[in-house]
Amino acid sequence: MLSTYEGFLQTNILGFMNGSLVVKCEAVFQRRVPVPTPSDVIRTIVTEVETRATDTFFDWRLDIQSLRSNGFNLNNLEPEKLAISFTALDSGGALGDVMNWDHLVTLLLGAHYTVRNISFVESGNLQGGIDINGEVCIDTDIHVDVGWALEALTELSNYSVDLTSLSINGSRLSLQVFPISFLVTNRVYNEKMMDRSSMEHLNLVRDLSGVIMHVLSKYKNLLQVAIREITGGSLVCRGDVIFQHPAPTSKDVLQTLALAVGPKDYLDSSTLQVDPFSFTVAGDSLEPPFPSLGIPAYAVVILAVFVVALIVLPILVLLPKMLGRKDKIIINRLRDLEGGIELFELDNPAFRPTLEEVHLDCLDTHMMMTDTSTFQGQRLVWPSKAFSDVETMPHSI
Repeated sequence: MLSTYEGFLQTNILGFMNGSLVVKCEAVFQRRVPVPTPSDVIRTIVTEVETRATDTFFDWRLDIQSLRSNGFNLNNLEPEKLAISFTALDSGGALGDVMNWDHLVTLLLGAHYTVRNISFVESGNLQGGIDINGEVCIDTDIHVDVGWALEALTELSNYSVDLTSLSINGSRLSLQVFPISFLVTNRVYNEKMMDRSSMEHLNLVRDLSGVIMHVLSKYKNLLQVAIREITGGSLVCRGDVIFQHPAPTSKDVLQTLALAVGPKDYLDSSTLQVDPFSFTVAGDSLEPPFPSLGIPAYAVVILAVFVVALIVLPILVLLPKMLGRKDKIIINRLRDLEGGIELFELDNPAFRPTLEEVHLDCLDTHMMMTDTSTFQGQRLVWPSKAFSDVETMPHSI
């Protein structure tokens, strides 16, 4: 049960006493880490017994009322101390004095525990917010459920507390944080906005966070929108959108924000105009459209027709020649005096006529024809008994 303490080493049984078995023992801790108080040791054992809904260990029944440690028992336990820290943003919330934080934290934790006293110390930070650190003392027989306490204090977000900074005894909320940025186009950055405490800055941050919260309100686990920075020119706003788990994806959040931009680029129902393509959520952004070239529509149509004409006209001119060539062959006449034959070469390999299509009468009338003709590959071979004196003569059929 005591092994939850970082410096715990062992438990030594020192002896047994009469009656119902009374065990006297000691717990040994390291010196290099904080040692729990006797009240914390008793509280730890009681917590283990009650959370397990049993007081039986190894067939032994433990009477928690009999617990003693260095003079402390359940009737005189010291309060449990919780170290609490958080940061108040400069978002125009209730940045009251220390007593206001005392009251708020006491009210929230008092729903489940008895708060004996509370004290906070404030200090400014470089980001313009207020760091708040303190200690809360709670009367309880068992350890405070830190998870429950963190959930209860999420209500501080309504009072400008940055939930990512909230810590109790070193434990923090399990959050999904999406960094966001966007451009406001109908506001101009001025010197007054450089002062984080100025009304101009506070009002603008409040308006920005409010409208983003409204746009994303469909997500049940949305906790907070924290605007952290506003820079010059047209206003560039940067901050965080904070969710509890399970959280939507960054792309879902980006799409929701972009769809909230209405006519004339007004964001939701606010008076803020934004560039919808300036939204970035955790590095995700929208693809901007192609820039307008200022060319009228009729000019685009004329240009398209001109391009098509440049492609089609050459095809229409060359196509008849290409088709006509398939219907012709050029026959070159060669003679071999020694072999006694004449050769006719075809210069169109694509031509495949049947034997009946070749009219040999159209050849040179000076040539004497005999017997039959045959085609061999691309050559027309014609046996001959006589030749004319003409060396070579092309004929077109």
